Amino acid sequence: MANTHEHLEHAEHAEHNSHDPFNQRVAVSMAIVAALLAGISMVGHRTHNAVLQLQGDSNRLLGDVNRVIGDANRVGTEAASAETEKSNLFAWYQAKRQRQAQFENDATIIELMPGTELLGKDADEEAKKRAAGKDAKRAETVTGFRKRVAEYNKTNEKKDNLPDLIERGDEAGKRAERLRAEAAKIRSEADTFRTQAEKKTAEAEHTHHQADRLDIAHLSAEIGLVLCSIALLTKKKVYWFTGLGAAVVAIGLTASAYTIPHHHPADSHDAPTHAAPDDKGKPH
Repeated sequence: MANTHEHLEHAEHAEHNSHDPFNQRVAVSMAIVAALLAGISMVGHRTHNAVLQLQGDSNRLLGDVNRVIGDANRVGTEAASAETEKSNLFAWYQAKRQRQAQFENDATIIELMPGTELLGKDADEEAKKRAAGKDAKRAETVTGFRKRVAEYNKTNEKKDNLPDLIERGDEAGKRAERLRAEAAKIRSEADTFRTQAEKKTAEAEHTHHQADRLDIAHLSAEIGLVLCSIALLTKKKVYWFTGLGAAVVAIGLTASAYTIPHHHPADSHDAPTHAAPDDKGKPH
């Protein structure tokens, strides 16, 4: 198919070689159709460029979504690690508390064991001496156990006694809550980017439909110009009128491209969807 400039040159050449009013009218109409074709072509190219730009923006926003989700997953992993640390510290606290309780029980049992008070008045000195030694040993053992029990309730440099474990567990729990809140905030940011990407995608789709309509209008204008050229060569008005009709159709298609309804992403959310399965594989 000849381009616009060739058609115009042909029309000008025909006009210069003939003073037929029909030729003049056809030549003028070809110039008008050519100008129309140029305008539709310019608008179509800009619309196609807009589609590419919107698709690029959508892809960039989807990349931001993936990046933010990655950050949210990383923070969520840190929160899970802090929660695990809290559970481990609680288990450690329970183990130490059980050992402390064991020392307390042992000290009580030793204190309740019989001592020198069970010896008769007629016991010899040797028996009393042995009993006194046992009493002293028993008292020393009880004192040691009581000391161990007291030590469990004091902080130390290793931070592994009962108060230390409680404090560390509380800190780990607070850190886990803070990280979970941060992860939720980051995910909400990802939702914002996702919504923006959906809007860009919907706008790109709408603009793409406009570009398709403009392409058809461009083709119609091309056909109109060709038919006018044929009319100029054959001197038949039917080709001229058909060409002008094709140009009018091109104008109508161009105008209709801007009346295409815009599809919003929220519209797809209103459509019925299948229920998502729960953890047990059954629909909600």
